[in-house]
Amino acid sequence: HMPRVKRALNGCLKAKPPRSRLPLPDEVVFGLAGVLLSLGHAAAALMVILGKEGYMKPMEMVYLKCEDLRAPAGGVQIGLQYYTVTVAPEDRFERSKTGIS
Repeated sequence: HMPRVKRALNGCLKAKPPRSRLPLPDEVVFGLAGVLLSLGHAAAALMVILGKEGYMKPMEMVYLKCEDLRAPAGGVQIGLQYYTVTVAPEDRFERSKTGIS
């Protein structure tokens, strides 16, 4: 065993902690969606756009169902004029990454 090498490697890893990756530019995402759409893959094109705009993980998008998209509630309150997506609905016993439904 080489304890000094292991300690040195651990020290290097701490010196440069992992960072989050930058998101893809909108032009790349919409360009990719356009190519998918032109190839006849409308559902995949929608997934690419929804994933970026909704900050969703790939498997969250795979498990989505039509009823997970909710129409705007309406009214005069701010925020009620937008569509919403339920990522981990309780009635299907789905859990999010953090275990919260």
